[in-house]
Amino acid sequence: MSMNWSWKKTLSSSALALLATTCVYAIPAGPCDPQPQTTCCEEPKPGPFAFVYPKDMNLACPNDFYFYGDFLVLQPMEDGLVYGVKDTNGPSTTNPQLAGGKVLSFSSDNEDYSFDFGFRLGLGFLLNHDAWNMGMEWMWYRTNQDVSAKAASTGVIIPQWIATQGPVAGDNEASQRWEMLMNVFDIALGKPFHLSRYLVLEPFFGLRAAWIDQNYTARYAGSYDTKFQAKTDFWGVGTRVGCKSEWALGAGFELLAHPSASILYANFDVTENLPLGDDTFTLDHDFYRNNSNLELQLG
Repeated sequence: MSMNWSWKKTLSSSALALLATTCVYAIPAGPCDPQPQTTCCEEPKPGPFAFVYPKDMNLACPNDFYFYGDFLVLQPMEDGLVYGVKDTNGPSTTNPQLAGGKVLSFSSDNEDYSFDFGFRLGLGFLLNHDAWNMGMEWMWYRTNQDVSAKAASTGVIIPQWIATQGPVAGDNEASQRWEMLMNVFDIALGKPFHLSRYLVLEPFFGLRAAWIDQNYTARYAGSYDTKFQAKTDFWGVGTRVGCKSEWALGAGFELLAHPSASILYANFDVTENLPLGDDTFTLDHDFYRNNSNLELQLG
C-alpha cells in the first residue's frame, strides 16, 4: 500500500518538474503572432491613415494629360545700376568734395521698380509606371524700367558711366532705362504621392534652359549731353532638382511650398559703348561659367 503511494507521488513530482522546465525554456512568440495591444485611449487620433499612395487615383489607366496657365505680375530687381550722384551744392574745380550727395539708382530705392506682366504655361501627363509625372513648363517675362533725376539750380548730377579727365563739372539732368526679356523652359520627371490624407509631396528632377537678354541706357543732358549703352545676352542649360508640397487645409484651400535648385552651364555676351570726349569706345566680353539658381514658390 505504501509502495503504491510512493509511485504516485514520484510520478506527480516528475510531471510538475517537466512542466516547470518547459515554461522556463519555452520558444518565444513569432514576429507574426498577434501581439497584445496597449492603448491609452479608446480611439487613436487623428487617424486612421493610408500612407504613400499615388495622388492620381485612376490606377487602371493613369496616363492622364493636363495643362495649366498662370498670369504673372512680377517686380524685378537688379543691383549695380547706379547712373549718377546728385549733389546739392555742386563740386567745383576748387572744391571737388560732395555736399549732401545722393546715389541715383534703382537699387537705392526699390519702389522705383515697377511691376510688369508675364505668363507661365505648363503641360504634363502621368505615366503608366507607378503614376510618375512628366511635366514641361515655359515662363515668359518682359519688363521696361525707367527712372530720372534733375539737379537743383545750385547742384549737379555727377555721371557714373562717362569717362572724364579732371574734376567733373556735372550734368543738370540724367535718366536710365533697363530692359529685360526672359524665357525659361523646364522639363521634369516627378512622383506625386500622398504622405498622408492632407499632405502631398512630389520630388522631381529634370533639365532647365534659360535665355535672358538685357539692354541698359544711361542718358545725361547738360554739360555732356551724351549717353552710355550696354547689352548682355545670356543663355544657360543644366540640371534642376526640387520637391513640391501641398498642405490641404480643407474647403478647397491648401498651402504650397515648391523649393528647387539648378546649376546651369551659361554663356554671357556683354557689350558696352563708353563715351569719352568726342570718341566712343566699344567693349565686348564673351565668357562661360557655371551659374547656380535657387527658386522658392510659396502660396
